[in-house]
Amino acid sequence: MADREAIIAAALGIGFARLTMPAVAERLGISHSTLYRYFPSRDALAAAAADRAVDAIEWPEPDDDWRAFLTATAWAHWRLFAAHPGLAQEVTALRLTGPGLVGRENRTGVALLGYGFSAEDSVLIMDMLAELVTQAFLAVLPQGSDDGEPGGDPGSSGGSGPGGESGPDDGSDGGAGAAIEAARRRRRELIGPWMHTFDPRLRGVLADAVAGSPAAWFERKLGLFLDGVAGRRR
Repeated sequence: MADREAIIAAALGIGFARLTMPAVAERLGISHSTLYRYFPSRDALAAAAADRAVDAIEWPEPDDDWRAFLTATAWAHWRLFAAHPGLAQEVTALRLTGPGLVGRENRTGVALLGYGFSAEDSVLIMDMLAELVTQAFLAVLPQGSDDGEPGGDPGSSGGSGPGGESGPDDGSDGGAGAAIEAARRRRRELIGPWMHTFDPRLRGVLADAVAGSPAAWFERKLGLFLDGVAGRRR
């Protein structure tokens, strides 16, 4: 007999990009009526699955270094979206929310207050940080493996980020590596044909960004963002 935990696990196995109530019912071999006893809608199930994915990620605890904390938080978000293709689109479309996602944002905001940022700046920083990571995955057309298995364990893409911080590799471990490679490929498809229209002074940098590691380019954007954040600290 399927229960709430089995249904959430099945949803994660199918993946956010292909998640439907009929797909979950078929995967578990249960009727739709049984499924709806636990979750009133597809979005309610997606929210519960997102919370489970958030809980599976190793998130940093605040220490004395606000910049290191925000950097590690950004890479934790990266691992979350890399491990679960389609989740970034769900979050951006405001199709789901839940205690896991909300609680994570609240803990980041409280940590920023402790670092001396104002309440307004704390909310702005945590919102912009999450958006910065999400944007890196929005161009990825959600796709899954042929057998519907998940993109991989959120922890499987862990390691050191390009700058030595806790973050993902650009490797090819399961769906996490596939999602990162898809981001690289999508950037080439979108920008490559227009490269000749850019000013020659910009063209080389853009070419490197398009052809290079998405994680390395994200690290540079994150560094610029954090440089701006530094000026807001009281």
